[in-house]
Amino acid sequence: GWAMFYQFVDFKAKVFSYIDRVVFWKLAHWLARKYRTGIASLMRWWCKSPKPGQSKTWVLFGKTNHGKLSGEILYRLVGQGKKLFRWRLPEGNPYLRTETRNTYTSRFTEVAMAFASI
Repeated sequence: GWAMFYQFVDFKAKVFSYIDRVVFWKLAHWLARKYRTGIASLMRWWCKSPKPGQSKTWVLFGKTNHGKLSGEILYRLVGQGKKLFRWRLPEGNPYLRTETRNTYTSRFTEVAMAFASI
């Protein structure tokens, strides 16, 4: 949600770097509580560069339900490019009706009789 909104704004790198930093350290504290160890020892094992030229992030490995070894990389928002927002004008005014309205006028007694039979 946040990434889809902020890809069109100015200064998105500042916002994305803040979100990346918060998520990185929240995950670090959660893993440290889960495995009852310090963050420094976790970072030695699980904080790696996913590809050459990319910055370090969490690379977690585990087994799937079928017993195969699988790895996941914490997705970073900073590396995405800025997109240009294109405003499209609506085809017509959404507040003006184009179809004809079917309105019926009646007296109070007729309406009361119709609702009384329901």
